[in-house]
Amino acid sequence: MIIEYGQHTLYIEKQIRKPSFGMNYEHTHNYCEIYYLKSGSCTYTANSKKYHLTPGDLFIVRSGDPHSSSYNGVTPSERIVIACNPDLLPADLFEMHPDIKNTLYSTGKVVLSPSLKKNIESIFEKMLSESNKPDDYSSDFMMVYTINILLLLQRGGVFVHEHAGNDIEVSPVIEQAINYIALNYQNPVTLDEISEILNLCPSYFSKKFKTETGSTFKEYLNYIRLKQATQMLLTTDDSITKIALNCGFNSSNYFKDSFKKKQGMSPRDFRNTLSNPAVKTR
Repeated sequence: MIIEYGQHTLYIEKQIRKPSFGMNYEHTHNYCEIYYLKSGSCTYTANSKKYHLTPGDLFIVRSGDPHSSSYNGVTPSERIVIACNPDLLPADLFEMHPDIKNTLYSTGKVVLSPSLKKNIESIFEKMLSESNKPDDYSSDFMMVYTINILLLLQRGGVFVHEHAGNDIEVSPVIEQAINYIALNYQNPVTLDEISEILNLCPSYFSKKFKTETGSTFKEYLNYIRLKQATQMLLTTDDSITKIALNCGFNSSNYFKDSFKKKQGMSPRDFRNTLSNPAVKTR
């Protein structure tokens, strides 16, 4: 089922790709694409940079950005794609949640927790059902489900695409490290811990991580923690101390200093200035 209002489009499709399938060229769309790899292995290329996707990875491509995909391994891959023109979504959604618009106008990977994967896959199945057997209400359900997915991504997804600013291609092993950080930033993650998991020498891993991402391991971990803390300040009424601890900072004072250095204001001032007035501050 394709929803069209003028030049605005919204649809979902599911396809099985054989390991031999691959596009030898990058193409563009006049809508953004939400790509989800449910099973198999995929190399996704966007803006001439390669990303290595594993089951449960989600990738967003903004309108107009060139992209392609190829599939690896020995078993078929299942992928789900939502095509959505942001202008089709309600304007007040972006007014209430400008971060959603930023997401749809950015290209990169989103790492999902196991519970978030389960929730989003459930919504995909509902959308596919509406698409396969449409009725008078299906277009509205498709819109609502798309908004639901976007809200869930903002609430719990970890956007890791900023590391792609480096011109050097990120290798599968560093992608694995980035995924691990995204799923474990709440814990006392260390360079030695990830090096052991990846079976790499810590000094070699540290240098490789810096070369490929443009950030040191500590800088990137801190970036992810601050990014998630910023989201929690806007979407929860948790105390600043609780947010700091939930995002992996072992000291609320260190969190406040790091946050102010990045945002130019304290977490409290940031929340008071930018959050929904209904959200309490503490």
